Amino acid sequence: MADEGGDNLITDLGDFIGQLSTGGLEVITGLTGGDWIDEQFATTGGNFLVIVNGSDFMRVYDGTRWYRISSQPVNRLNFDAQTANFTIGQTLTGGTSGATAPIVDVVDNGATGFLILGTVTGGPFQDNETITDGAGGSATADGVIDQLFGAITGTKPDGSPLQTSDFSYVWAYKNRLFFILKDSLDVYYLPVDQITGAAALFQMGAQFSLGGKLMIGATWSLDYGNGLNDNCIFMTDEGEVVVYNGTNPGTAADWSKVGRYQQGKPRGPKAFIRAGGDLVTAQDIGFLPLSQALQTDYSVLSSSAISYAIETAWNEAVQLRSSEAWDCIVWPENQMVVIALPTVNEQPPAMFVANARTGAWAKFTGWSGTCLEVFNGRLFFGSEGGKVVEANVTGLDQGSPYTAVYVPLFTDLSNSGAQKIGGMARLQTRGPYPVDAQLSTQQDYVVSLPAPPAASPVPAGSQWNVGLWNVSTWGTAQTKQWQGEWVSVGGLGYALAPGAQITSGAVVPLDAEIISIDFSYDMADWGS
Repeated sequence: MADEGGDNLITDLGDFIGQLSTGGLEVITGLTGGDWIDEQFATTGGNFLVIVNGSDFMRVYDGTRWYRISSQPVNRLNFDAQTANFTIGQTLTGGTSGATAPIVDVVDNGATGFLILGTVTGGPFQDNETITDGAGGSATADGVIDQLFGAITGTKPDGSPLQTSDFSYVWAYKNRLFFILKDSLDVYYLPVDQITGAAALFQMGAQFSLGGKLMIGATWSLDYGNGLNDNCIFMTDEGEVVVYNGTNPGTAADWSKVGRYQQGKPRGPKAFIRAGGDLVTAQDIGFLPLSQALQTDYSVLSSSAISYAIETAWNEAVQLRSSEAWDCIVWPENQMVVIALPTVNEQPPAMFVANARTGAWAKFTGWSGTCLEVFNGRLFFGSEGGKVVEANVTGLDQGSPYTAVYVPLFTDLSNSGAQKIGGMARLQTRGPYPVDAQLSTQQDYVVSLPAPPAASPVPAGSQWNVGLWNVSTWGTAQTKQWQGEWVSVGGLGYALAPGAQITSGAVVPLDAEIISIDFSYDMADWGS
């Protein structure tokens, strides 16, 4: 719903969501990249959200604010009696103590606020001393330095200092944070239960015969015969996967290699979902569980893909949409698996969607998604145009009607040499309101649909966000009814398939469950 100013969407819990990704909702500015990888991580000091993107400094969210993590600690110094504003990037100096520190961030409440500082040199800062910066900022220190987070320190393989902007991926395994050094086969890890500290290097170049670079790291559960065991997996952009077990990569006795496996090339760092303890990755050969790579040779691995039923469409998407990363997510509340395809090479916006229960696939067109997220049981995606769009909210697609198409597999009806003439067809559906379906016959493996039907009318009654207070009836429910009328469809071909189209165009989402589609035909008899 909108707030009183009509600017933002607010959940029942008071969470704000930008209606059109505008309205001053930015919480971090001045960034160079937007492809963030995140990990929720718990320590004895609290729960934190850790994000990296390989170009900007790592950020940590503590539930209230975002903090930049670098090779300098994160220090907080409160101030009051401010006479001139402080400037980010300037050096803060204590008038009495002589302490100095770079200003990383400023929270200015007028005369009061606080500064986020880097490494403090000299001093320390003293309570009630005058603090100034090189741009004229001035106030009085209100208390002493409070270190919120330490620094992340380390050395890159070439001997240069490690920066958190070098981390392209983050994940947690056995209470440790692991990071991928961008464009490399090197990994860093932190001490147990810490989000800062000395980062240790774990070089893996010798483990991968095909080269490339690390793209994904994750925890993966494997049954060795005595129950599930957590393993740490490292996956490259060439599709090689190396699996380790243990708790400390720095100790040979507590870190052992389980195996190396080959699968298809992953379509991006976020192109996977979790299915129980398994990992299912969108690859160039299909949507494949990692467990299948243990049991099946790579040469025939594609036949084990969950996406095998849409192999042709999948291969076409890989061929035309591989220049940018794909994104995958599970939407548990709607029992859907969603794969956002990049809109590149003049391809129209589209997503692959699977029923998480039945494994049935569909293609959603018109949805241009670069990233996906489920929030409070609702699916959102970032679009090419910079909007954040909520999926499946109304019966319209951003204000426009849309048409659902159902065409089952073609069949030659056990007689490939004879032509068939389409006769009658009916679409059996169940729902609270009748639907206007357009039925047709598709011929000889070519889908050529007629013009879509008009939108099926849905009366605006007592639906939430549609019905009016003191007018509509609270708690009423429509009884779902069966519908299925026979209509003439015609058509001539050696292989036939019935086609059905239903258009949704009301604010209220169209509720229509397809039970079956029935089709009658005759064999053509042209004589001899």
